[in-house]
Amino acid sequence: MAYNILYWLTFWKYNTIMRLFVRIGNIQGLDNLLNINGPLILASNHRGRLDGIWIWYYIAKMNRRYPVDIRIVTGEIFFKIPILGWYLRQMRCFPVEQGRGVEVLNPMVEVLSQGKIVTIFPEGKMQKQPHHRSNAKRGVGYLVWKSKAPVLPIYINYIKRYKYLPIWEMTLIIGKPHIYNIKSENELKEYADKILDSVYQLVGK
Repeated sequence: MAYNILYWLTFWKYNTIMRLFVRIGNIQGLDNLLNINGPLILASNHRGRLDGIWIWYYIAKMNRRYPVDIRIVTGEIFFKIPILGWYLRQMRCFPVEQGRGVEVLNPMVEVLSQGKIVTIFPEGKMQKQPHHRSNAKRGVGYLVWKSKAPVLPIYINYIKRYKYLPIWEMTLIIGKPHIYNIKSENELKEYADKILDSVYQLVGK
């Protein structure tokens, strides 16, 4: 019940923010989010702290008949902030502490086995410069290896249009799901790089 209430409150909050402060720049592939279902891994580049919620917002926007159960992999530090931590837990985000190894994602493997959707950022950290890219971490490869779930690549970016006004222009490109056949743990990094490549190839990078 709490999830459903917060789900729609969050949706209308960001729907209002979108109308007031965000200009649509390059939005492509939203039809790929229509009637979305799991098991599915959403793999995105990481431009800011709200990337996960913006991806979530567009999924909710394209599927207004019912709440979509999405689990977003989030830094554990945010769960330690009063109120915000409670909110993240209620919204079914998943805390990850860096440096604990890929096995920390086992609960997300279980979620995928239940036919749910998981959002993860293969780079593992934010890239604040629009054209900067870092190497992929093994985590997304581990999720694919253990769950056998397809991967939907997503590219997101937003730039501030005016120096003194909080007006942003958003780019969001949704790719097509792809299945990767990872056969061993030794291939995790290789396939994580391939998955990240598929994200940046959406904008020809």
